[in-house]
Amino acid sequence: MKKLYFLTAILFLGIFSVVNAKDNDKLIGTWDVTVQDTPQGTVNVHLTIEKEDGKMKAKFKQVGSDQVTNATVNEQENGIMLYFYAEGYDLYMTVRPDGDDAVSGYLVDQFPVKGKRIN
Repeated sequence: MKKLYFLTAILFLGIFSVVNAKDNDKLIGTWDVTVQDTPQGTVNVHLTIEKEDGKMKAKFKQVGSDQVTNATVNEQENGIMLYFYAEGYDLYMTVRPDGDDAVSGYLVDQFPVKGKRIN
């Protein structure tokens, strides 16, 4: 009987993981993202999120610059958390779907992030 409960719990966890992964797959693509009210003012970047070998990866490119910043992606229940190094700081940003072709979130839980799909 204990085995049955254990196997049932594992099955539900597996299904839950697949459902979460599909929700986060909505984020795959390139986004025109604006980070508002930072100490440097409003910052506009292109955020590209890809999935390779079952893992998400992301990179930022500031609009008007050729510099690319890679980010580590941590998938969460309602979106993703991006960890990256910029402007001399270790930073993090939450990104979650906000409709079909929009995202929202926060940079370091303080600065609002809004974005729309480019492709």
